[in-house]
Amino acid sequence: MEKTIKKTMSLFEKQEKVKLLLLFFMMVVAALFETLGIGIIVPFVGIITNPESIHDIQFLAYIYDNFGFESLNSFIILIAMMFLSIFVLKNLYLLVFHYAQYKLIFNQELKLSEKLFESYLKKPYTFHLQRNSADLLRNITIEVPKLFQKFIISAFQLVTELLVAICILALLFLVAPVATITACVLLGASVFVFFKFFRTKILDLGKEQQQLTGSMIKWVKQGLGAGKEIRVTGRESFFVNAYSTQGKIIASNNRNIKLLEYVPRPFIETVLIVIVLITMVIIVYQNMGTSEIVSTLALFCMAAFRLLPSINRILSMMTAIRYNYPALSAVYEDLKNEGKQVSKQNPSFSNVQGEKTFTDNITLKNICYRYPNEEDLTINNVSFTIPIGDAVAFVGKSGAGKTTLVDIMLGLLAPEKGEVLIDGTNIKDQRSVIQQKIGYIPQSIFLCDDTIRNNVAFGINKDQITDEEVWRALDQAMLKDYVESLPAQLNTIVGERGVKLSGGQRQRIGIARALYQNPEILFMDEATSALDNGTEKEIMKAIDLLKGQKTLIIIAHRLSTIENCDTVIEMSRGEIFSVNPKVKKSVI
Repeated sequence: MEKTIKKTMSLFEKQEKVKLLLLFFMMVVAALFETLGIGIIVPFVGIITNPESIHDIQFLAYIYDNFGFESLNSFIILIAMMFLSIFVLKNLYLLVFHYAQYKLIFNQELKLSEKLFESYLKKPYTFHLQRNSADLLRNITIEVPKLFQKFIISAFQLVTELLVAICILALLFLVAPVATITACVLLGASVFVFFKFFRTKILDLGKEQQQLTGSMIKWVKQGLGAGKEIRVTGRESFFVNAYSTQGKIIASNNRNIKLLEYVPRPFIETVLIVIVLITMVIIVYQNMGTSEIVSTLALFCMAAFRLLPSINRILSMMTAIRYNYPALSAVYEDLKNEGKQVSKQNPSFSNVQGEKTFTDNITLKNICYRYPNEEDLTINNVSFTIPIGDAVAFVGKSGAGKTTLVDIMLGLLAPEKGEVLIDGTNIKDQRSVIQQKIGYIPQSIFLCDDTIRNNVAFGINKDQITDEEVWRALDQAMLKDYVESLPAQLNTIVGERGVKLSGGQRQRIGIARALYQNPEILFMDEATSALDNGTEKEIMKAIDLLKGQKTLIIIAHRLSTIENCDTVIEMSRGEIFSVNPKVKKSVI
């Protein structure tokens, strides 16, 4: 319990924690209002059954004697109006309380989902290599809402209902202690037995549901992502069946948890009827007067009427908290080391050409790297120097370590041993500068379902985008003429993952994206492999014009891509096999 509270509180900032304390105070007031609403039943029923009892209650007698009431009937009408006013005031207060509660919870839900999304974007590259994006998507879009709307709201309601129940039972104890103690023992034992029997099953259902939800999202992503191949091969049923298999288990779990949420109601109703009957017998045999017996029984009946939904909600909230606890664990685990694991983010963007930042060389010293949970080194003691302004190509068979080495140079992977220096300074110490001064063109380009402009100026606010620079980048990527021929030109929507463009056009937008920010160092990871020979030759001519202005680091197989490079570094099994000043033959 203590660990759960600590985890939950860690999700709230200091300001929100103060608001939580205020809400707790409001809960106490709400519980007192509920108790007051029930507590006035005794004198009200007593007055109705025996109007003369007004003179036996000091507070009522004072009002009756000093405010000029001429008859008991008019005074009873006043008491009835006071009774109604208290209930109206109570319900208005509860309305304000629930508004404040929901406002805090849903605002914090939004903040936490934003925080989790930002955390995922900033986490080390190795984190994403080990996690399925479907699980991350589930945590942001499903687990965070579930955490607040099911777990935390249930916890709030549980505390509120417990306070109400405690206050009502305290009132009953003052009126009839023996009957109240008997009722508490029977009720407490019944609730304990019920929850003890089902608690493990509820938690297991919650964990299984979380895993299955992630799996369903994964199958949907894979099915929609491979839509073209699936249609061509007629494999729709495979993905639908895989999705359906997970869905059937989820449906079964939902049915079971809804049943577990319903079962307490008939169970508690039966228990409360037994308790009320027992307390009635106890009250009757305590030698009270008729009026007192009627008032006390009315109080217990009213209390039972209020406690029945309250106890039902308590059991329902306990079930919801138990069932949704895995959501708390999932979100907490991904956020607890946020400050230590997230990479630093560049706060601003600039593509203004000016004085060069890097003037000397890029040096790799004794670089070693192995992927998490792997025994063998992927990069083994690699050292070399690239003069600024040179064009260098990395070649070698698949699995030789070329892409891993480039990922280390990009700062995506931290070497196990050794360091990467630019002009003598470790890249980890100048991360924000490097982010503005490098361009990266991957083999597979990701395009947003947005305009050509926003895909070229990727991740940049609209008010910071310069159309002249977008056109320059498109021109360098040999795509300017095509975009100018489009009716909407830069405002043309490319579709999800660029489906409205050809493969070569998508690749050239990726090249334009890298060139938009005028990088001093340009990395190309087989960036022209999807292009036809003619288009590739045109683009490489444009890239060759950048030699001397920019440092070019190219991973390639085709001879045409690297024929004008100053140096060709051949890799094999994570080591440098050879360094050649010029390539003389095909490296495929």
